[in-house]
Amino acid sequence: MPAKKVCFFVTPIGEPDSLIRRRADQIKNHLLNEVLSDKYEVIRADELRQPGSVTHQVIKLLYAADLVVADLTGQNPNVVYELSIRHAFNKISIHLMDKKEKIPFDLQDERTIFFDINDLDSISNCKQQLAKIIKDINRKKFEYSSPVFRVLGVAAATQQEREEFLETIAGQIDSIASDVSNIELELSMADSDETPKKLAQLAKDLYDIKLDIRTILDRLK
Repeated sequence: MPAKKVCFFVTPIGEPDSLIRRRADQIKNHLLNEVLSDKYEVIRADELRQPGSVTHQVIKLLYAADLVVADLTGQNPNVVYELSIRHAFNKISIHLMDKKEKIPFDLQDERTIFFDINDLDSISNCKQQLAKIIKDINRKKFEYSSPVFRVLGVAAATQQEREEFLETIAGQIDSIASDVSNIELELSMADSDETPKKLAQLAKDLYDIKLDIRTILDRLK
């Protein structure tokens, strides 16, 4: 049987028997485990048992985990800090939040699942949304870009992501070169009466190519 993937649950933890700890336990046991347990092992920071710095272990998990689920309820500083590290790594994360709260401004563009832990219908809806996202993530052609990566582009990418991006760019440049060759061939074969029309089309096509090249150069910055 293949080893399970790792889901790191980033959440306020609180003291034993506190309301915060109870919420963290309920989300893990009755929401995440029910949806993810077939393919993922859900891990929380307080469950780490290795000796050494917990902070170091958390950062390693933020990088290495196949998935991070973050509960933004209460806008806990540790949760926000750890989620920002995950975003900097450009790794997949899913955001949860109590539906009575307002999402932080900087995260408003990110899809967030809102729910009420005390409402069974709300929990059921949350499970359905989570299952759909997981299904999307497991599609072969799924691509994820964190807010950091969308701003910094190549500068925020890993070495493998840079290589894949450059391969894509190389293919686009080949396509552009082919377009230019076709335009030149068509122009050379055009009748004299058709030349003005061909020249107008050539100007348009060259302008489009210029825009494509400018996009490529912007992404390489």
